[in-house]
Amino acid sequence: MPNDPIPAAIARLRGEFVCAATEIGFLHAQSRTILRDLRRALTLCSLFYMMFSVTDILALGLPGAIPSLLARSTVPMLAWVGVRHAWRAPAPVTAAYRVASAFTLLGMLTYMIVAWRRPADTLLHGTSVGLMAVVVLIFIPNRLRTAVAIALGASLVFIALSWHQHLESTRHLVSMTMLILFANAFGAVAANRHARLWREQYRTQQVLTNLSVRDPLTGCYNRRHLNAALLDGEIARARRYRLSLSLIMCDLDGFKAINDTYGHHAGDELLRSFAHLLQTMTRESVDTVVRYGGEEFLIILPETRLDGATELAERVRTAFAALRVDCGDAALATTASFGVVGADFAVSQAITPQSLIAVADELMYEAKRGGRNQVRARQVEPGIARVA
Repeated sequence: MPNDPIPAAIARLRGEFVCAATEIGFLHAQSRTILRDLRRALTLCSLFYMMFSVTDILALGLPGAIPSLLARSTVPMLAWVGVRHAWRAPAPVTAAYRVASAFTLLGMLTYMIVAWRRPADTLLHGTSVGLMAVVVLIFIPNRLRTAVAIALGASLVFIALSWHQHLESTRHLVSMTMLILFANAFGAVAANRHARLWREQYRTQQVLTNLSVRDPLTGCYNRRHLNAALLDGEIARARRYRLSLSLIMCDLDGFKAINDTYGHHAGDELLRSFAHLLQTMTRESVDTVVRYGGEEFLIILPETRLDGATELAERVRTAFAALRVDCGDAALATTASFGVVGADFAVSQAITPQSLIAVADELMYEAKRGGRNQVRARQVEPGIARVA
């Protein structure tokens, strides 16, 4: 899990997060909403699209309307197949956007057939094309630039067809062209605004969530988040896949004396420096650093055996002992003590979060009693406690 997520900016024209990883996270979080909106939009559009087959029959008669009816019938068939595919796809949002693109493109193309077969209704078709452009841009979930390309492209094809046939007066064709282009512009602006507002809401939720689970001083996860879900989730994953998991409990040595001598501001600077050291020396998006309380920190190391965790603790111990933190005229320096516990869930499934933390805490205090600036480690196994 990342230790310091930063909200990304939103591209002004695309209406998407500039950071690709943030955009992927947003789409993953909203996948069920996107799929639900896609199913609703395609169902309603297909229904209304087929209902307007009545106008084809009235204008062309049943025999003459058969080509238009066949063209229209492909749209709901594609909608049904596409929605089923999107719900079952490994990447549902990507599949949903492809289905939306195919549906809207086919819908526009088949309507060009209807317009070509009924040239006497050019102005009516122009109204329909403008409405369809707004629907493509606003109502059917898709990437903004894809929706703009389909809506504007189909609109330009229809405008070119209308001017080529030129069955209406020039004044009417100019007015119709302007209305269709206005519908595209309005739809694109509204879709961009909706996309940006949706992502701004998501970003705000992420910031609020981050504030609720992070320690404001160090940026590490807080103990409330640890107790609520963090360690339980990692242990559940280790149990499921029969993996190793290690914890490191860290405590700064002589921290009270530094606070009493230099003040709490100096102590805060030392805590921030130690937290930054832990975050830079652990694996981003894999390991997790938690401020457990006061000057205590807990490091969760998924898929890590005891020897690897002990090596990391020794590297952190050495680096922190050599660290000097400038605070006014003073250069602060101290050491830290470490308790390391490892568990192999391929051997035992009965290990609990509380027992792991208790062993790590015990080992950390054992290191303090042994002279501080030390690492103590133990492997938790069924019926056995091995001390390193």
